[in-house]
Amino acid sequence: MTKRRQLLLGMLSGVLLLTLGLGAYGYYQWQQFKQVQGIVALDLDGLRLSWKGLQLDRIKLSRQSSAGERLDLAVDGVLLKLNAWWRPLPADSLYIEHVRLQWQPAPEPHADDTPDDPLTLPAREQLERWAVWIPRTGHIASIDLALPCLKGTCTEQAELHWRHAGAQALPLEASLHLLRNEHRLTLEANAAEEQATLHFDIQLHLDEQLRLSSQHRLTRAAQATDWEGTLAMSELPEAPWLLDWLGEWLPYEPPAFAELPQQMRIGAGWSMQLDERNPSNWRALRGEFRLSADLPAPWPIVGLGQLQGRLDLTATGNDGLWIPTEMAADLQLQPAAPLVADLPEPLRPTALHLRVTPGAASESSGELPLQLQLAAQGNSPATLAARLALDTAAPYSLRFTETRLKLESPALPLSDMALKGLNADLRLSGEASQQAARVRLEAGSRFTLAGLTRGTDLAASKLQLDLAGLAVEADLADQQLQRLQASGPMAIKLAQLRQPALRPQGWRWNGQLDTDLQRLSLQGPLTNDSGLALSLKLAHDWPRATTRLNANLPEIFLRAGNPLASTLADWPPLLELNTGRLQAQGQLDLPAKGPLAASATLDARGLGGIFDRTELSGLDTSLALTLQGERLRLKVPELTLKQANPGIAFGPLSFRGEYAGSLERLAQGRLDWQNAEIRLLGGRLWLDPGAADLAASEQRLSAHLRGLQMPLLLEAYPTEGLAGTGVIDGELQLQRSEAGLSIEKGSLQAREPGGVLRFRSAKMQALGQSNPAMHLVVEALDDFHYHLLTSDVHYSTEGKLDLGLKLSGRNPALEGGRPVNLTINLQEDIPALLTSLQLSDRVSETIRRRVQERLE
Repeated sequence: MTKRRQLLLGMLSGVLLLTLGLGAYGYYQWQQFKQVQGIVALDLDGLRLSWKGLQLDRIKLSRQSSAGERLDLAVDGVLLKLNAWWRPLPADSLYIEHVRLQWQPAPEPHADDTPDDPLTLPAREQLERWAVWIPRTGHIASIDLALPCLKGTCTEQAELHWRHAGAQALPLEASLHLLRNEHRLTLEANAAEEQATLHFDIQLHLDEQLRLSSQHRLTRAAQATDWEGTLAMSELPEAPWLLDWLGEWLPYEPPAFAELPQQMRIGAGWSMQLDERNPSNWRALRGEFRLSADLPAPWPIVGLGQLQGRLDLTATGNDGLWIPTEMAADLQLQPAAPLVADLPEPLRPTALHLRVTPGAASESSGELPLQLQLAAQGNSPATLAARLALDTAAPYSLRFTETRLKLESPALPLSDMALKGLNADLRLSGEASQQAARVRLEAGSRFTLAGLTRGTDLAASKLQLDLAGLAVEADLADQQLQRLQASGPMAIKLAQLRQPALRPQGWRWNGQLDTDLQRLSLQGPLTNDSGLALSLKLAHDWPRATTRLNANLPEIFLRAGNPLASTLADWPPLLELNTGRLQAQGQLDLPAKGPLAASATLDARGLGGIFDRTELSGLDTSLALTLQGERLRLKVPELTLKQANPGIAFGPLSFRGEYAGSLERLAQGRLDWQNAEIRLLGGRLWLDPGAADLAASEQRLSAHLRGLQMPLLLEAYPTEGLAGTGVIDGELQLQRSEAGLSIEKGSLQAREPGGVLRFRSAKMQALGQSNPAMHLVVEALDDFHYHLLTSDVHYSTEGKLDLGLKLSGRNPALEGGRPVNLTINLQEDIPALLTSLQLSDRVSETIRRRVQERLE
C-alpha cells in the first residue's frame, strides 16, 4: 500500500472516529437535556426539506416535571419558508395548520403567602433579539387549548396571525381570534415607531364589530418615558354571551340578566411618565389620568355587580399616589354577592347609591372641596354624609367635617348573641394623611339597641352606648401600621338586665376607654337602680391574650338600705341587714390558657339585722377569698358577733379559721379553725382548734362548756316560779350528719359548792296536794340547797333534748334539813320552745310575723 493510500485511510478513520465521538457526546447531552427539562416523549413525523424551507407533518411533545406539572403539545401541518439556507433568520413565514395544547400545573401542597414577583416588561433590545427568531409573517389556523381554570379544566379555540418587519421588530401587526360557538372575539394590535415615539394601538372586536379601542404613544426622555394614551368604549350588546363565556374563568357564577342595556359611554385618557430604570414598576407612575363614564342603565361589571350612573374624575399621580383634582359622581350599584360576602347577612346591602359633588369654593387653590353622600339599601339601611377637603399638593391630606354615619338594623344575629333594633348614629370629624389619621366622635355619637340576648342566660333591653368625645389615632410608616390608639369617655346604659345571678333592673357604666395595639383599658364606676356602686378597672393584654378585672365596692352604710340584697338573685331571702357598714375588693384574672384565678376581700363592721328567726347585732368580720380554677379557699381571720337572739340571747360569738373546697362540691370541702367560741348565758362554749372534713358522712366534735350562770338560764327558760343559783360546766360530744346536728354524749355538772333551786308556783303547790308522791318533792324544791347537780345530755336531729338530772342537797325547812337525792328526767322540744319564745315580746315584730306565717 502506498503512503498516499495509508494517509487517506488514516484521515478517513480519524473523521469516522471524530464523528462517532461527536454523535455519542451529542446523544449524551440530548439525554441530559431531556432529563432536566422533563421531556418524556418527542416525536417528529413527515420531515421534508427543500431549498425554500422545511415541512413537517406532526410534532408531539410530552413534558412531565418531578413536581407533577404536565404539558402535552401536538402540532400538525407545519410549513416554514426561509429566504436562504445560508441566512435562515429571520424566517420568511410560518404556517401551522393545527395546534393542540394541554397543560396541567403541579398540585400546590400548601398556600404560599410569599408575594409574587412584580410584573416586568421586556426591554427593547430583548424584543429585537426575540424578533430574529420569529418569522416575518405567521398564521396558526387552529389552536385548541385545554387549560386549568377555577372550575377545573376549560377548553378554548383560537386563531393567530402576525406580521413584523424582521430584525427591527417594528412595525408589528398581530391579531388573535377566540371562538366560542358562533361568536368570535378578535384582539388586534398594531405597533410602529416614528422617530423616537412608539405608537401602539389595540382594538377589540366582538362578532366583527369594534367595541373597544385604545391608543398609546410612548416617547423616551432622559430619565423617563412619556406615556400618553386613550381608551374609548360606547356600547356592548354582546354582553350576555361574553359574560357567560367569562363565567368559566371566574370564581363565582355571574348573575343571569333578562335584558341587558346596550347604550353606554366610557372614555379615558392619560399622560404619564414611566421610570426609565424600571418601566414595569406601576407604583412609580407620575402624571395625570382622566375618566368619564356614563351608564344610563344598570351594567354588569364582573366582580363588582350592576353599575349605573355617571362618573367624571381627574387625578394626578406621583410615585404611585393618585390624588383626585376634580370629581363628580352619581352612581348606583347592585353589588355582586362575593363583594359583600364577608358582611353578616343582615348587613349586606342590596343597593348602594353614591353621590359626590363639588363643595363650596375654598380659599386655598390647592384644596379640593367635596360633598359626599352614600346610601345603602337592604335589611339594614345605612347613610353616610360628609364634607371633605382634599389637599391636592404635597403634603397630601384629607380632612372631613360634618360627617354622619347612620345605620338601622331590626335584627342582627351574631356568632354568640343576637341584637334587636340596632340604631347607630356616629358624628365624626378628623383628618388623614400618608403618615397618620385622626378621628374624633362628636356630641350625639351613640349606638342604641332595643334588645340584646345571649343564649338563655343573658338578656338586656334598651341599651345605649354613648361615644361622644372618643378619639382614634393611627400612625403609619412605609404603609405599615405603627400605632393605633383609641381613648376617651364612654357610657353604657341598660334599662333592664336579666341574668340568673342578678335581679332584673337597670345598670349604668360611665368611664374611660384607652386602647392600642398592646393593651385595652376600661375604667369607671358601675351603678344600678338599687343604688349599688362598683368601681371597675379592666385591663387586657392583646399579645398575651390575658385579661384582669379589678372591682372595688365602696363602703356601704346599710342603715340607708341594702343594695346587695336588691342586686343579687341568690341573696338569702330570710337575711335582712339594716345596720352597719361593709366594703369589698375583688380581682379576676383570665389567662390565655389554663384556669382562671380570682381573689376578693370583704370587711364588715357593726352589721345587724335578721337571719331567718334570729336577730343579729354587732357583726364584725374580715374575709379573704381566693379561687384558682375550681379550687376555692376562704380565710376568716376575724369574725365576731356581739349578740344573736333566736328567742334566747347569746353572745358574743367569735370564729377564726378557713375553708377549702371545690366549686362543684362546696358542701364537701374542709373546714379548719383556730378559734370557735360562743358566750352563752354568762358562760363560755367553745371547740378546741381542729378541722372537719365535710365530705365525710359524719363529723364528730368535742365542745366544752364553762361558767354557765344558773340564774340567767332559769331567767331565759320560760317556767313560772323557777329560780336558782349556781355555775354549770359541761362536755358535749357533737355529731353532724346529713340528718342534722345531734349530741350523742353530753354531761353537765354544777361547780362546788353548788347552789340553790327554788320552784315556787301555784301549779307546783297544786301538784303536791293532789299527788302525795310528789308532796315531798314539791316541798324539797321550795328551797333546795344542792351541793351536787349533774345531768346527762342527749339531743336528737329532730330537735328533742333529753336531760337526766341528778340532784343531791337539802331543804333547811324540811325535816330538819335532812339530805334529799332527786332524779329528774326532762325532755324538751327545742324548735317548739324557740317558737314559743319567738311568739313573745323577746324578739322583733319581723320574726313574730315569720313564725306566725309558718304556723298558718
